[in-house]
Amino acid sequence: MLVTRYTHKQRLNVIVSQIAIACICLSSPLVIINATSAQSQTATQINYHIQRLKHPQHRSAAIDYLAKVGKPAVPALITALEDSDPQVRTSALVIIGKIGANAAQAIPALMRAIDDKDAAVRSHAVQAIAKIDRKAYIPYIVVGLDSKNQQERYGAVHILRAMGKDAAAAVPALMKKLDDQDNWMRVNVISALGSIGKAATPAIPTLVKRLQDTDETVRHSAAYALGDITSSWQENLNQLSTKELDITVSSLETALKVLQNSSFKFRPEAITAVKKPLIILNQEKLRRAK
Repeated sequence: MLVTRYTHKQRLNVIVSQIAIACICLSSPLVIINATSAQSQTATQINYHIQRLKHPQHRSAAIDYLAKVGKPAVPALITALEDSDPQVRTSALVIIGKIGANAAQAIPALMRAIDDKDAAVRSHAVQAIAKIDRKAYIPYIVVGLDSKNQQERYGAVHILRAMGKDAAAAVPALMKKLDDQDNWMRVNVISALGSIGKAATPAIPTLVKRLQDTDETVRHSAAYALGDITSSWQENLNQLSTKELDITVSSLETALKVLQNSSFKFRPEAITAVKKPLIILNQEKLRRAK
């Protein structure tokens, strides 16, 4: 009789265990289903509030909701920028501005919105652009360097030059354009590298070669850019590795020989631009040697 009770108890435990396992197995897909359902509900809510932007009495609440949702709402807001109603386009731009850096994927659409036929849309497009991290624009601006449209190429390099050190991520793309057939493009690319400063250090050897460019303006631009890049290290010489220091000094010494070649007719200011940082870097090299 005792054995029978034990057997029944054992069986009961097995059954309970099986039920528990079954519950776990069933709960896993439920979690997935619930997550998918939540995403679906969020998407539905986003689209619902996008539609509410069309109605003045609901617009403020819709803007607040979509701004709070943040990044997940950005694709729908990009679509809203194509809406025929300028109020909807303006509202979408206001929301993108509120979302800020997390709305970086909207950058191409914002660039188009700058040319919108509606003045309010254009104004809010500029404001939205200002509220997104400048560095987020680099991948989109760099594309313009290879545009078939000359003005777009110039526009892209001018923006990068104006961004200065914030355009550091564009250095590899700018270096590829140092051999551009367009003299004016080379001049502006070199100036952009100079404005970026120390992050453009990898471009120094190529800039030295540009000192012998066929175009005089390119040659002088290269000299000034070399000065700008190497001077930018002066306050943080300890961050310059010994290898980088050696390469930079060697490059500047080569550059100075070219600059002092009378046949190239470099202006004294161009020579000084390279000579001064070279003296400082050589002093640092001697200090480290001691």
